[in-house]
Amino acid sequence: MAECSATPSPVATAIASAGYSLFLTALPLSGDDPQGCFLSPLSILYALSLALNGAGPGSSTHTELLRVVGGPSTGQQQQEAELNSELGRAMALLNQQCSTSAVDGPSSELILANSLWTAPGAQLKAAYVEQMRTLFTATASVASNGARDINSWVADVTRGMIQDLVQSDDFEVVLANAIYFKGLWEEAFKKTLTQPGDFTTASGAIKQVDMMKHEFKSAVGIRRRGTYDAVVLPYKGGAFSAVALLPVPGVTVAEALRDWAEAPQDYAPLGKLWVKLPKFKVTSQLSLKPVLKSLGVQAAFSPGADFSRMAERGLFVSDAVHKAVVEVDEEGTVAAAATRIMLTRSAMPEPPRELVFDRPFAFIIRHNPTALPAFIGAVNDPSPA
Repeated sequence: MAECSATPSPVATAIASAGYSLFLTALPLSGDDPQGCFLSPLSILYALSLALNGAGPGSSTHTELLRVVGGPSTGQQQQEAELNSELGRAMALLNQQCSTSAVDGPSSELILANSLWTAPGAQLKAAYVEQMRTLFTATASVASNGARDINSWVADVTRGMIQDLVQSDDFEVVLANAIYFKGLWEEAFKKTLTQPGDFTTASGAIKQVDMMKHEFKSAVGIRRRGTYDAVVLPYKGGAFSAVALLPVPGVTVAEALRDWAEAPQDYAPLGKLWVKLPKFKVTSQLSLKPVLKSLGVQAAFSPGADFSRMAERGLFVSDAVHKAVVEVDEEGTVAAAATRIMLTRSAMPEPPRELVFDRPFAFIIRHNPTALPAFIGAVNDPSPA
């Protein structure tokens, strides 16, 4: 089991940090869903970047969005340019199709797409549309059929995994991002070894789940004594890997993830390791408004918001929603997410051992070359809903 990664740039590191911050802020605000919480920081950050680039330079709207998306502490104009450059580069890498080899089989597949939608009669500035097309390959369309057009686009990108992202036709502009991932394990779990096992949920209930099992001959991961154990589960092709992170008893998933985010590439060989991981499917829907407000974004949601680079008409963010789903089994992982921002007029190595994920754990799908977290989740109850 090899972990392939390059040293990320400072800007990429800042963007990744912003992604973890988004998840850790969203986790306690995600409600009481017993399954857990799952989201795509990348989807949210790209949607926010579409908004950021439409905000008036130097305005509170721009300053607050820039702070959330991340980046080095430089002048705002330079900071935005560096963020745009890194996000554009990352998007090209993420969407790059890996070749299929007869030995390794099909590689992981990731589709990341951005789109700008306007209601009939509404207009975006041509310079903004062209910049978003150049930077983020964003398409621009008139939603002649309202929400139906946007939902059809999202469903197409996510292979039908995300439905009905937009539920109202009452909008001037919708900034949308959709992401789809499918990866086969480099070392698949044998279905014959999957058997019922106990899982202690976040509420303390003990449930029977389908527990997968595999012996890794040369596992890679982290043992953070007193906090968590983590194992890297690579996908075929080498560009992506999952990290399954198990907090030690007494430590919450949020506490373990916060510690992990400080040094997410601090891997070490673990030697032979039996991994028991439950099959699971987690679906989440989250309003981003309280999350972003908790992170300091206030002006964008007020009628006085400044999106003057995007449109002549005064616009403000009336709503922001994120939906995500992940499914993990013996063969690999399928995950998808979509984000919409709706604007309206103003208005160390050990002997062979076992790592058993039989209590709440974190699950991260990570792009190795950039170290960006494509998806982050907290699995509280993997039993079928």
